[in-house]
Amino acid sequence: MRTLSNRSALYALSLLLLVANQRGLSRQTVEVDTLNSKALGVHRLYSVLLPSPLVPSSRYPVLFLLHGYGGDHSDWLAKTQLRTYLAGVPLIVVMPDAENSWYANSDARPTDRYEEYVMSDLRQSVAQKYPVDTTREAIAGLSMGGYGAVMLAMKHPHAFQFAGSLSGAFSIPRFLEDSVNHPQPRALRAEAISIFGPPGSAHRNQYDPFMLFRLIPADSTCFFYFATGTDDAFRGFLPAQRMLTDSLRALRIPYEYHETPGNHSWKYWDREIRPLLVRLRENLKF
Repeated sequence: MRTLSNRSALYALSLLLLVANQRGLSRQTVEVDTLNSKALGVHRLYSVLLPSPLVPSSRYPVLFLLHGYGGDHSDWLAKTQLRTYLAGVPLIVVMPDAENSWYANSDARPTDRYEEYVMSDLRQSVAQKYPVDTTREAIAGLSMGGYGAVMLAMKHPHAFQFAGSLSGAFSIPRFLEDSVNHPQPRALRAEAISIFGPPGSAHRNQYDPFMLFRLIPADSTCFFYFATGTDDAFRGFLPAQRMLTDSLRALRIPYEYHETPGNHSWKYWDREIRPLLVRLRENLKF
């Protein structure tokens, strides 16, 4: 559905949680960690937001929070009040650096295997170093990261229990060549084509959410959450969101979708991450 009657209640609940969490703001730890990625053949940084102190023998749900095009692992902490929203919340948040990879294994550069990096190297490293509950994993992101979160959750339907997208770039890769209805900056389009390959190719199809949703098995427990701004400057993003969520509804795949006032900006994502976190907590039950 395009809008939901409980949207105001969801915002109110997120504000109540924010006020309640203020007392826990000082009880958090931010770490910048590194791993030697087998998939990429290089070291990669990632940021981790930890509740502090960590309760001995406890295992915490984990959220992999993805950056957008042109961003890095520091974006969410530097450009939003994420620490404030999660103060006192028993959740570990992992924010990787995936460059402008679209979280995919590249067609043109076989050494750029970012899907493998996130799904294998990063998740294994986090599970070894931090007290995460691997039965309660979530993934979310903005723009390129919103696309990445949903794409990875669809490709790996038993890995995550929640997948969230803010302003997801779902006109990529399917509509890369449609410069009329889904215009993209020329440099971005050329770079994305090198990653996803030519239209209709097997490589591109395996990263196309409009193909992937059909493959989600009936026993998948992942819940999909979408929010996008009605004034998004990327003209193709809103129609693609509507098409994708209509497709999910047709197959009765559990999801929630919101169109809300706002554009493609950190102001919008800082606001919309709050209700996303509320739904995440409800679905992961913590």
